[in-house]
Amino acid sequence: MKERDSMEFVYIIRFGEIWIKGRNRRFFEQALETNIRRTLKRGERAFQLERERGRLYVLETADDPAETTVLLSRIPGIVSVSVGVRCEKSVKSLAENGLALMRTMGVAPATFKVESKRADKTFPIPSPQLSREVAEYLLTHGLDVPVDVHHPEMVFGVEIQQNGAYAFCQTLRGAGGLPTGVSGKVAVLLSGGIDSPVAGYQMQKRGATVEPVYFHGFPFTSDMVKDKVARLAEKLAFYQDSLALHIVNFTPVLTALKAHCPEKFTIIVMRRFMVRIAAEIAKKTGCRALVTGDNLGQVASQTLDNLECVTDASPMMIFRPLLSFDKFEIIERAKKIDTYEVSIEPHEDCCALFVPKFPEIYGKLDEVREAESAMDVAGLVEECSVSVEKVEF
Repeated sequence: MKERDSMEFVYIIRFGEIWIKGRNRRFFEQALETNIRRTLKRGERAFQLERERGRLYVLETADDPAETTVLLSRIPGIVSVSVGVRCEKSVKSLAENGLALMRTMGVAPATFKVESKRADKTFPIPSPQLSREVAEYLLTHGLDVPVDVHHPEMVFGVEIQQNGAYAFCQTLRGAGGLPTGVSGKVAVLLSGGIDSPVAGYQMQKRGATVEPVYFHGFPFTSDMVKDKVARLAEKLAFYQDSLALHIVNFTPVLTALKAHCPEKFTIIVMRRFMVRIAAEIAKKTGCRALVTGDNLGQVASQTLDNLECVTDASPMMIFRPLLSFDKFEIIERAKKIDTYEVSIEPHEDCCALFVPKFPEIYGKLDEVREAESAMDVAGLVEECSVSVEKVEF
């Protein structure tokens, strides 16, 4: 198979919500630029980043733009990424460079249409006319496929900006949301399951950086679970500058639960301990809130009554970004951020292992408080809060 020739690609980056930020917009744009630079530098790529009103442009000489396109599309704050080339401001240059781009990328559509955007109003050809003229040139110079303006297989894009003209033939949808790092820091209660990594990602997508907290209960849970959680944390680390996973020695609490807590309240009381301990770690690391992967009604501990009992124990806000998600939606998100295959590995955390045969579904605060009264709550929280292993990514 013949190798592709290297050419200079331009990745046209669009953002959505940043546009509504008014006077603060530049702050969000700078955060997005920083995140783009960090992501691309991890791959030791040689690139150039440029900005023009409403767009960011990454210029890169490469054999194949696919990997860079996917990387950019994963960055929160980016709505879409188009792979294109920079051209002269003429119909001929746009069409000829576009055809060369299509050949290089191996794009061979069955139908197409041309869409134009003329941000530079000094350019003399209006957008509808420009689309027609570029399409005519393409049809007479090698693109022998019909035009379909309603359901085209390929949209050949043209943009006329102040700093140049661009032709592109492939656009990938981005993550959307806000640039990670603009909304403060939160502590994510990270288990080895499907939900909590997705909850962490959802907060990153809203601009927060995350500090995962994992509760390890050896010998009740094996070190394989700890390794699994570390790999999940590493997936989340992709979206921010650095990430610290806090591994709590939760064995003292689990031992006390088995000895003193009525079985039906085990998970509710366990989760009350978790939010207390996570809050202590959050305060030390500058986090403003806790985040959990709770999903309303999914399991016994996630009824409204039991969530209220857990929230009662927390000294700070608890965000539950997956509360209204369908399970299949969560699974799709997990697959998208590449955590699903790790999450379904057969190593269960302490919540899964300690589920009672007949758990309380409609917990009442007074009964739950009574159930944990036989335990040294303050002492256990303090003991676990200082017995923390830190793993940095």
